[in-house]
Amino acid sequence: MSKRSTLGLFVLLPCLAVAQTTWTVNTGGSTSGGTPPYYTPQNLVITIGDIVHWVNVSGTHSVNGSFTEFPANPEGFSSGQPANGGWTWDHTFTIPGLYNYHCTQQGHAATQFGTITVTDPNTGIARSGEGDTMIKVYPVPSSNYITLEGGTAILRSANVIGLNGERVRSVVLSNGDRSMIDITTLPAGNYFVMITDANGTVTTRPFSKR
Repeated sequence: MSKRSTLGLFVLLPCLAVAQTTWTVNTGGSTSGGTPPYYTPQNLVITIGDIVHWVNVSGTHSVNGSFTEFPANPEGFSSGQPANGGWTWDHTFTIPGLYNYHCTQQGHAATQFGTITVTDPNTGIARSGEGDTMIKVYPVPSSNYITLEGGTAILRSANVIGLNGERVRSVVLSNGDRSMIDITTLPAGNYFVMITDANGTVTTRPFSKR
């Protein structure tokens, strides 16, 4: 290989390594009437190295996923104090796991909260942020139903999230430590189920529908 060809290869490789996707989350709403405070989309599933770009559409808001608010997050992040106007804020996620965040403006966290699930293309979701390791989801893959088994945890709710971050199913779980979710009508593909237990711990598990 010539020196020119070798140089061209080394120039190309860094460009491939930094490829990333930017995801936009709008923030808005108010507690004084009209639309309640919100993030949309509320739940995202992204890949290591992706950027989340928050855009303030209306009202006074913040993005707070700090360790002070959510000590189980793999890393902390925060846009600072709540602010109004057309601000934007970006954060690059480099550690796999499940992240929770909310707005710290008074009264907003009741409706204005979100999750970001950061995946590793090679290994799936890292152990960091997986929640309760005793919670199981099976069979995988499945055509009709998936079973959620909590071990010692009492399961309260579950959200099925597509790889594009869209919530496609939301279920209240009433059977305690074991429940089933009907996935018959979902298109074939890969999904995540985000499970909340009685202690408020959120656990994320991947599954596939065939």
